[in-house]
Amino acid sequence: MGFIDRVKEAFGKPPAKEVARKRLQLILKYDRAGLPPNAINAVKDAILNALKDFPFIDASGVTINISEGDTDREKIEIEVPVKNN
Repeated sequence: MGFIDRVKEAFGKPPAKEVARKRLQLILKYDRAGLPPNAINAVKDAILNALKDFPFIDASGVTINISEGDTDREKIEIEVPVKNN
């Protein structure tokens, strides 16, 4: 890792090659799962609409990811945080 990369890392900006690698991984996950690029956003919007009636759910913290499942198929993981009272 060069000096410039270390400076960028220290200031919170990841190196361009890391950003490109993560984007490529995301594109490959969508492709393997056979999903159009906006599918996760559509799923997230539908889930947020379903959860808006529950005041104990922190809708701003909902995350949705595609990951490898136990089999050869991809799986969608959803994390729904609960508000602390």
